[in-house]
This record gives sequence, C-alpha cells and structure tokens, in this order.
Amino acid sequence: MGKTPLDQVAKDYNVDVEWKAFELKPEGVETPPKSPEYMEQAKANVERMSQQYGIEMKWNDKSEHSRHALEGAKFAEEHGLGNEYNDAVFKAHFQQDRTINDIDTLVDIAGGLGLDSKAFREALESRRYEQNVLDDVEEAHRLGITGIPCFVSGSQGVMGAQTYETLLKLVNEE
Repeated sequence: MGKTPLDQVAKDYNVDVEWKAFELKPEGVETPPKSPEYMEQAKANVERMSQQYGIEMKWNDKSEHSRHALEGAKFAEEHGLGNEYNDAVFKAHFQQDRTINDIDTLVDIAGGLGLDSKAFREALESRRYEQNVLDDVEEAHRLGITGIPCFVSGSQGVMGAQTYETLLKLVNEE
C-alpha cells in the first residue's frame, strides 16, 4: 500500500500505534438510504483523499458493516500482526473491491498474513472479540469521536485524514 503518514511518523519517531474499532454503520442498525448527491460527494471524497495522500483508493459500497473485520483486527493484534491486518483489510476494501465483513474474505486475508486460518475463523464465528469491539466503540463515543480516521495522542486528537506534519505535531504535543 505504501507508507501512510501514520506509518511514517510511527517509524521515524518510534511511536506505538494502537488501533481502536469504530463502526461507521453499526451492525444491527439500518441506516436510511443516502441521497444520490450525498453518494457522489462521498465518492469524490475518496478520490480526493487518494490523490492527496498518494494512496490508491476507489469507491467500494459492497461492505454494509465492518464488525467482523474489526473483530479480526483484535485477533491479528493479539498475534502481533495488527498493523499488517489493518493494511490488508484497507487494501481489500479500497483497492480490491472486496467485501470486508464476509468471513471467508477475512479468513483469506488473515491466512495471507500467516495467521492461523482455522483459529481466525473460529474466533470470528464465535464472536470472541465482539465485546472488545463494542468497548472501543463506546470509548469513541465517550471521547466525542464521530468519524474515521481519528488520531488520538494523550488528551489531544484530530479527525479526518492527516498529513505527516499534523500527526507529528499531535505526537509531539504529548
């Protein structure tokens, strides 16, 4: 995928990144259909971010929800591959037009990273990490986070895609 501003700050300044779950469209909650104008703006925003940050991104509306993917991230993190998993899910969604809430798709992604596919599938099917995801979502709501990406360092935070310089400033303020 190439280095994102977050990846680069983490590498350059030995910053530990802790991924937290956030659901834009929570599982079990049906959101009303968006207007064609809204959808066009959302697609344009993805294209703008792709160009601005030099990261290949294209619109993908296949994944209604992301909870399985977020639960998989908790498994991957527990096995030392959290960043790699999150990058691979990003690629699957924004570059490969895959459905990231499909368990078979996620097992394929996890196996490609060297994670135990059978154990990964069992974790998703049993919902072993669902409460961890729900705890992260609750924490985000308490902090006033309403969208992603959101970056938090200490008691400071910024929402939306950010430049290297902005993330460096955020880290240095703490």
